[in-house]
Amino acid sequence: MTISPAPSVAALPGIDWVEIPGGDYIYQDGKSCTLPTFYMARHTITNVRYQAFIDAGGYDDERWWHRIKRTKPQESRWPQATRPCTSVNWNEAVAFSRWLSEQLGYTVRLPTEEEWERAARGRDGRAFPWGDDYSTGYANINETWDNAGECKLEQTTVVGAYPQGASSEGVLDLAGNVWEWCLKKHEHPEEIEPDTSGDARVLRGGSWYGNPDAVRSAERNWNDPGEQVDNVGFRLVSSGPMDDAFRG
Repeated sequence: MTISPAPSVAALPGIDWVEIPGGDYIYQDGKSCTLPTFYMARHTITNVRYQAFIDAGGYDDERWWHRIKRTKPQESRWPQATRPCTSVNWNEAVAFSRWLSEQLGYTVRLPTEEEWERAARGRDGRAFPWGDDYSTGYANINETWDNAGECKLEQTTVVGAYPQGASSEGVLDLAGNVWEWCLKKHEHPEEIEPDTSGDARVLRGGSWYGNPDAVRSAERNWNDPGEQVDNVGFRLVSSGPMDDAFRG
């Protein structure tokens, strides 16, 4: 479903939400887990959406930086409007989600690892969003590393450029293009709340720079919450656990 933005964010395209039905699913190495229904954005946040946050003064508004460290925005290496915004750190992604929640009138946030993996692996615990085997040309990665194929763009693409790589519910680019921030700390996954500790936060999904193993849906990566990197972006979820509590 597509939800139209509030007038104050009229410059933003509507967010295309994909329903991820609740129930049991397979997590990591075969563990059975359960989640309620939630919604995940079909696409990662694009440059045009993130720029709206900056242009509206959201980046400079202290309300959105409670318990997180503000830095200076860094321009995406590939600034085209419909490419994923990159060089956005975890703190900035949280501030953006708080600002956008205020504009939309409902809570949006980064996904938990469990939500991200459920969306990517489906109910059946597949290895990649599209199935159990890597398929050449299904994701923007460096296939030449493992002789998996010939794809080697060495840059991002517009979001949604690989529809054949969609998840079972239709979420796009969960493998490749950019790593995606999740709420959880890497070494202490039970901790999700914002803080100024500097503890590393989880990344999922792989990027244009990685090989097929890096884009497996159960693969975990991490970076410091203040790092701005050109192969890292983010997407949002709504109506999941902790929505009300997580607002700034």
